[in-house]
Amino acid sequence: MPMFAVGATVSCGDGTGRRDAYVDFDDPFLIERANQGWYDLATSFRLFGADREFLLALPAHRHSARAACRHRQSVWRRVRLPDDWDVMGAACAIGRGTSEHGYPEHLLGSGAGRPEFAMLSLDSTVALIGTTWQSGISSLAVPDPSDTEPVRNMIDWVATREWDPREEWFMGAPRSDRAEALAWLRRNEPGTAET
Repeated sequence: MPMFAVGATVSCGDGTGRRDAYVDFDDPFLIERANQGWYDLATSFRLFGADREFLLALPAHRHSARAACRHRQSVWRRVRLPDDWDVMGAACAIGRGTSEHGYPEHLLGSGAGRPEFAMLSLDSTVALIGTTWQSGISSLAVPDPSDTEPVRNMIDWVATREWDPREEWFMGAPRSDRAEALAWLRRNEPGTAET
């Protein structure tokens, strides 16, 4: 499944099978409870494959001045959950240096207790997102994300939208996203995607 489409799962409603694990910022056990909620969703939705492997969206590279850092491109990487994991705390706090605009960058969020990540099961049947809201943080899981209306709409829109070349400085790489969307549509719905 295209990496850009997984973010659309935040628009999935309860009718899609979506479940959330939300924790308020004022909870004294914020990271511990958020980690437990993430793990409960990951195990009950079967995010993990053999040896606790799954796909994680990670930055493809450090962007140059030509790419807006808030639209940094990511790719799926196969990872394994270690025994001493701390997704919502330590993993969100792993520093990646400073952005071109002088802001600190982190691997899975914007600091400990501030998640912003996307995960996918190896067979693409489960999407799990970590996100920061106004008053708390959450993990949300959606089964069969490619069968949901928000994800399908996102893929269709990216595949068919006419991009203005002036938008590329802001949107990252719309042509590569379009190619990825078209390739996915060709594999999953033969005869419906145009090249």
